[in-house]
Amino acid sequence: REPPSSFPAFKEVPGPCDPEDLLDGVIFGAKYLGSTQLVSERNPPTSVRMAQAQEAVDRIKAPEGESQPMTEVDLFVSTQRIKVLTADTQEAMMDHSLQTISYIADIGSLVVLMARRKLPRRSEVAEEKRLYKMICHVFHSADAQVITQAIGQAFGVAYQRFLEANSIDPSELSPRQYSCALEDQEQYNAELTHFSRQENCKDVCIRKQKGEILGIAIVESGWGSILPTVVIANLMHGGPAERSGELSIGDRLMSVNGTSLVGLPLATCQSIIRELKHQTEVTMNIVHCPPVTTAVIRRPDSKYQLGFCVENGVICSLMRGGIAERGGIRVGHRIIEINGQSVVATPHEKMVWCLPADLCVSAQVHIKTMPASTYRLLTGQGQ
Repeated sequence: REPPSSFPAFKEVPGPCDPEDLLDGVIFGAKYLGSTQLVSERNPPTSVRMAQAQEAVDRIKAPEGESQPMTEVDLFVSTQRIKVLTADTQEAMMDHSLQTISYIADIGSLVVLMARRKLPRRSEVAEEKRLYKMICHVFHSADAQVITQAIGQAFGVAYQRFLEANSIDPSELSPRQYSCALEDQEQYNAELTHFSRQENCKDVCIRKQKGEILGIAIVESGWGSILPTVVIANLMHGGPAERSGELSIGDRLMSVNGTSLVGLPLATCQSIIRELKHQTEVTMNIVHCPPVTTAVIRRPDSKYQLGFCVENGVICSLMRGGIAERGGIRVGHRIIEINGQSVVATPHEKMVWCLPADLCVSAQVHIKTMPASTYRLLTGQGQ
């Protein structure tokens, strides 16, 4: 449907730049002073953020009477990203997605840009409070205030574009309404239920000849997996793993000969498995899993955003705590099926249209996904 005329179009978002220019990006000249790292709560009060910005300046700015190291840079600001480019070669020194920017401050002729660096982690000191690592960049510019206003305007333009694209009238949807709707959502997580059942976890003993490779291909479980370990993506025909009859594509490897693989990088896990070539007996602890996971999305009203993005069939971003995440959608997974219909060969545009259309017809949508890396191996697109 056509967006209501009451919508404030993105072209009307106030600021020092032409809003249309921010779609492609605007460049400001500045001098880069340095960066430092802070630990912070996700959403502290503005006064705390300002104190953090001042702390970053105090750490980086040279004391009075000493020369301040500076590098000429270009600050690229758009509705998608903020980049710091070297003024001469235009190489990217830093590149942050706009959604990771937590705070911008101008202190006199200084600009402080604060970006989240990692996902939240538990702190022993702060008990249950979730902390983030913040990377703080400090710049000097005569246009410091204009730069901070432009970044704020970029956020405004990006938000209005989102509302227009989804035909959402902001007057109909307050944060309180959305929070209440989420509280009524039942969490659906087929993975968690599956992993919690003891009968799905077992030890497998594989016997082989000395010098014979195990015969398995492994991939990462995907960015959003709740069990961060490697997945069996293929079994070599006639190899020891296949001959055992105990392993299947999709199984998660927990440990090999007593060495845990949980949380280890893929390359490390591959190295551990290669070293098994000289063994005649290998014990693996696995969680038997089908390669495909089912998610169930329930949207109480069309005005509520689903909270995830798809690019070429792969879920590339997910709003934490949103409707899609509560339904079991995971980043890095490829959509295989929507309500029983295969979408493996469906063009991107049609798939994006199918999801909202199905949600208009029924109260919930069943989506089957698998880790994109597994999909690429099974379809011969990866090795």
